[in-house]
Amino acid sequence: MDASVHDGWADVIDSALAQLVDDAGLDIAFGARVQPDGQRLVISRLYGARTAVLRNLVVLKGTGLGGKAMALGRPVTVTDYARADGISHQYDLPVAREGLHAMLAVPLLTEGRVSGVCYAALRQRLDIGERVQRLAVAVARRAEERLTADLRARQRRPAPADTRLRDTYRDLGSLLARIHDPAVRAELEGIRHRMLADAEGGAQSPRHAAALSQREHEALRCAALGLANTEIAELMGLSPGTVKAYLRSVMRKLGSRNRMEAVNTARTMGYRL
Repeated sequence: MDASVHDGWADVIDSALAQLVDDAGLDIAFGARVQPDGQRLVISRLYGARTAVLRNLVVLKGTGLGGKAMALGRPVTVTDYARADGISHQYDLPVAREGLHAMLAVPLLTEGRVSGVCYAALRQRLDIGERVQRLAVAVARRAEERLTADLRARQRRPAPADTRLRDTYRDLGSLLARIHDPAVRAELEGIRHRMLADAEGGAQSPRHAAALSQREHEALRCAALGLANTEIAELMGLSPGTVKAYLRSVMRKLGSRNRMEAVNTARTMGYRL
């Protein structure tokens, strides 16, 4: 999943792209976001695409149509992308594979800086008329307003309690790496994951970990070797049913779905397997 989904960017862009296709009568629209280095765009949102060739395409600042719009901070149009003189042509192949000709790129400005580019295109060599260009710019401006409002709302919002809990969760993880007693590690790990559950709204932690008993530890150690329940039972002098019960208890304590996941979890908690 795209990271932009988490801050509302994708929702805003998807709405803008739908308007460009459905209201402006263009064949395809796609959105690219400026990356943290400020030197490239990544196309991640598409509406009306026939192929996946444009998805995750990286466009360098100043190159192609979108990179030029990013560098200039203004809309750029071409009637025939492949033959256009005013742009570089390193992206001709994916554009051709999607069957695009006339194209428009409108930069999105957030607090005075280009944060992304909205593209729209036709699969014919036609001039993108002035009316469509005005509509595309208007759609982009509304998207800018929403993005700016979202950004300012996030900046005003105080750090929630769950963020502080997650920070403490990470700090405890660093501390656990320096503790060698498995029982102490297990107890702290249980506290750590209960904190994470609180941060996620009070749901039961998937790894509410209680210390394993000696026999549970022994059964899990055998399971880590790839032994079947019958083989473990023979080694431990138990019935296969008792071994199965021990391993079921282990998986419950460690919040694991199967024995191999339980093995991996126990190892991260410091158990010797």
